Amino acid sequence: SDLFRSLQYLPGILTSSQISSGLYVRGGSPDQNLVLLDNMTVYNPSHLFGFISTFNTDAIKDVELVKGGFPAEFGGRISSVLNITQNEGNRQKIGGNAGVGLISSKALLEGPLFNGSWFIGARRTYIDILKNFIPEDPTLPLPNFWFYDINAKITQEFGSNNKAYLSGFQSKDLLEYKGFGIDFHISIMNQAIATRWIHILADNIFTSTGLSYNYYRNEFIGDASGYIFKIQ
Repeated sequence: SDLFRSLQYLPGILTSSQISSGLYVRGGSPDQNLVLLDNMTVYNPSHLFGFISTFNTDAIKDVELVKGGFPAEFGGRISSVLNITQNEGNRQKIGGNAGVGLISSKALLEGPLFNGSWFIGARRTYIDILKNFIPEDPTLPLPNFWFYDINAKITQEFGSNNKAYLSGFQSKDLLEYKGFGIDFHISIMNQAIATRWIHILADNIFTSTGLSYNYYRNEFIGDASGYIFKIQ
């Protein structure tokens, strides 16, 4: 049910502990892995500060893990390449599903669009919502935490030799705590959007042209008895 947990069972991949979903490929560290989602770079591919991966498995069509000898097109990392392809959606009819879990719930919708399809999937935890129903002791305040991720993709075919994609992804984690003279706010966010055009020139020749935008933010704001600091 979790992508990174499944990959940890493959040969050559280790984990630091049972509570971490980080991938240690052939002795490398998690930040040495290049993680691509529809050719969009994902800089922080985990939720709950490393406990589960940030990818909704219902939104994934294919996963390719290259543990060594990867081509020059995957430059920028030295350990491995994890290339993930999102679902393209159902071209025949509109449909979807939903699931409820202990940590989070998820839902997806898909359907046809002109000469192609569309897909959108979302996942969110409800720890912050459940916290509102728990009687809170002012002397023992509880932290406030939630995360979400959204996957979206539109696919279109123009004739028999052209195919275009438009993909989007966003995820965010938020942790807040106030008490005992220490207040802090931690926010981690990924945003990415990409488009790709595939053109077939001949039976064995094609071109693939893509453009992507990536944004990653990691923010820590603290207040220690009036001493306020911010790291971004």
